[in-house]
Amino acid sequence: MSNQARLPLFPLKVVLFPNQALPLHIFEERYKQLIGTCLAGDGAFGVVLIRSGDEVGEPAEPHDVGTTALITDVVKYDDGQLDLHTFGMRRFQVLEVVQKKPYLVGRVQWIDDSDAAASESLAEGAEVGLAFRAYFTVLLQLSNQWVRTLDLPAGPEELSYLVGARLDVPPLEKQRLLAITSTLERLLAERALLQAEQVRVQRLLQEKTPFRGFSSN
Repeated sequence: MSNQARLPLFPLKVVLFPNQALPLHIFEERYKQLIGTCLAGDGAFGVVLIRSGDEVGEPAEPHDVGTTALITDVVKYDDGQLDLHTFGMRRFQVLEVVQKKPYLVGRVQWIDDSDAAASESLAEGAEVGLAFRAYFTVLLQLSNQWVRTLDLPAGPEELSYLVGARLDVPPLEKQRLLAITSTLERLLAERALLQAEQVRVQRLLQEKTPFRGFSSN
């Protein structure tokens, strides 16, 4: 099987990780065409973070690492607009853009992690899982949601994708994580981010619920 393919590209201001859901509302004519082409084929297109430009108007310049989005459900409206449910599948690197209009098409090369099953990745995944549980609990408290049990993937690579998607960091930071081709290196980068983020969100939680002193009752 070839490690390269031609793939329709959808530049967005979000980063899609494998195994993560991405809902989309389609209203531009060019992207209606893109989705029509995908539905007539394998139902997949590439999501890439915008490097420069915008989601609407002239074609944006994308970053060169993205993730394929598989269309799992479509709602069609009378005016031609669409609501999509998509699911992140596989990472790729854009080698060249071979078409710019009506939508971008890239010649891409698939990316796989080199050490997903290594013992070091498994050990680091356990540490990151613990740190992420604590961090996510505080995020839920900040948004007044119930703190619930969080089921995390057992595999370190899958865990690294979930953590990358859920971290409350800028898109460029998520893009850096997506582009890493080592599970261990991605997990190490995420643990460093989680340490900094934990300090930040704990401070926000303290500001939201100030200490009122001990009760004498």
